[in-house]
Amino acid sequence: MTDQTPRISRRWLYAPFAIAAIILAGYYLLWRTGAHEMKKAVDAWVIDQRAAGLEVSHGPVTSKGFPFFLRVRIEAPDIAMPGAWRWRAETLFLDALPYDLNRLIISPGGEQLLSAEGFGEWRGAAADLRASIANDKARGWVFALTVGDAAGRRDSDGAAYRLTSLVLDLAPAPDDPATLTLNLAANGLEISAGGETYDMAQLQTVLSLSASDMLETPTPAASWREANGALTITHFFADIETTKIALSGAIQLDQALYPQGALKTELQSPAGLANLLGKTGALSQTEASAMAAGLTLMAITSGGKITAPIELKDGAAQIAGVKIADLPRLK
Repeated sequence: MTDQTPRISRRWLYAPFAIAAIILAGYYLLWRTGAHEMKKAVDAWVIDQRAAGLEVSHGPVTSKGFPFFLRVRIEAPDIAMPGAWRWRAETLFLDALPYDLNRLIISPGGEQLLSAEGFGEWRGAAADLRASIANDKARGWVFALTVGDAAGRRDSDGAAYRLTSLVLDLAPAPDDPATLTLNLAANGLEISAGGETYDMAQLQTVLSLSASDMLETPTPAASWREANGALTITHFFADIETTKIALSGAIQLDQALYPQGALKTELQSPAGLANLLGKTGALSQTEASAMAAGLTLMAITSGGKITAPIELKDGAAQIAGVKIADLPRLK
């Protein structure tokens, strides 16, 4: 008998390439479908916003990014609420995975212009600016914002700002969709306006707002109070104008719709805070000077740190009997 070596048909050699081609073609169709759905979503959003009274315009809408991701590019987006505000940018990018459109990343490109009633027109840009919105099984949705190395200027008077970094997360609480939770961390904020400079080295906060659905009623403040709404500050720390301040507690509204509550407070170098309140107009210069003197003396006698609650009552905020701000009446 003669041994014969089995021969492999050539068509089996081509099979892996054929399978890969089929998979690639299917993925490309999936990518094209995702791009089409995102463009449809942009058109639907524009229609909805115009129906709500906004003015919305933009240039060409294109898609790219195959095969790794899906990017829709919108040229010259321009969104405005007549008489209130207007936002414009050179470009706006919408990014998503072609097989999962449940998380959308939004990032403007180039210079942006924002004008608002009472604040004038600001132009600015950021090395990193991304916002995302995603569906979440436990909380319904999650919004996130990341900003890095941002700067802007108001041409009318030369006011300017600079921000090193900011990270923000906002979402409903898992056990109560009407309660919104916020985590925020910011570093290196500097604002110059009206001949004054305001510096904040660091800000961190974790807070929650209950009964947030009441804020959409015709009388939001009164409705929120009637629903026993509360702003709960789990953690707040700021290093601002040489003052370090830590807060925790809850704020509600009194019958006259002024904020009320008591916040556990630790305060170091309070003169910086008094100076800030005087510069912003929250206190008169006389009140700011009195606050700085009183709290500085208190800090010296307390070993450099004041540990006393900030009391919000009858339209004013006080710490250890020293007034630190007038409070607004909400509507």
